[in-house]
Amino acid sequence: MNEQAVKSRVHRYFSDTTQDYLKYYGTGRHHHMHYGFDRDLPKGASPTSHLVRYMASLAGLLPRPSISENKNSVAPLRVLDAGCGVGGASILLAREAGCDCVGITLVEEHAKLARQFALRDETKRLSVDSSSKALHGSARFVANDYTLPAFKPESFDVILALESFCYAPDKEAWIRGMAPLLKPGGRLVIADGFSGSRSKTQSQERSFQRFLKGWAVPHFCTSEQVIAWAEHAGLETVHAEDITKDVLPHAWKIFRLGPLIVPWRWILHKLGISGEEKLNNAYAIYHQYPTLKKGLWRYSALCFRKPL
Repeated sequence: MNEQAVKSRVHRYFSDTTQDYLKYYGTGRHHHMHYGFDRDLPKGASPTSHLVRYMASLAGLLPRPSISENKNSVAPLRVLDAGCGVGGASILLAREAGCDCVGITLVEEHAKLARQFALRDETKRLSVDSSSKALHGSARFVANDYTLPAFKPESFDVILALESFCYAPDKEAWIRGMAPLLKPGGRLVIADGFSGSRSKTQSQERSFQRFLKGWAVPHFCTSEQVIAWAEHAGLETVHAEDITKDVLPHAWKIFRLGPLIVPWRWILHKLGISGEEKLNNAYAIYHQYPTLKKGLWRYSALCFRKPL
């Protein structure tokens, strides 16, 4: 599949399934479209928001310095949320870390929803404390191809790719394209799926391919490849961790929908009521957990730094 075909498929997948995320995954409430992170998860807290906070800690954005510690700071840190979905990470970072975030997404509907969610979050926050506006950052969203970002060099302190890196048709080229956008000392943080062990049976391989196809992922690479590409692009490796065990509990919760949603989507598809992308999404929901548990893919958190 060539680069344009990959982008068209990704666009079609998210255009056709966004309403499912909003209704069944809770995205309309927490504004995230990615896995959750269970390590040290506070009781009652959102696992998806917890993953954003974990990645923000790797990037040096959280915990946020106190006002007294930050009194000499002039401008808030600028964050590029590359492949932002409906804006959950940017909204959280603007609110909790005081960052000025720019979220870019291939899907115009996502950008529109993200703007609505950001406005709703700000309105709710100001209704509680109108004096808090100066303490918070901003979150802006545009429809833009993250493989061809329209930004000047050294525009960002942090670039975040939260389960968006996997959609890059040429992953090495994407790393090369991101490095110049970082300011000296800036960080690139990635949380995503990566290649694991080879399938031992044809059944395992079919399950793995159904998972990838269902979520429109063109292919995985290894985390070691990403580290090599980043270092070749002039970035230093700050953190590289397999966090599969911390993601597995949330993958299990998603998987539990599979036995219910697959037959339902299959029937609706046969009746011509539901499209192929929604059926493929149901298959991915079912196959993502067993393939992750068997080690056919891994979930890792990576952080790279641009030298001063």
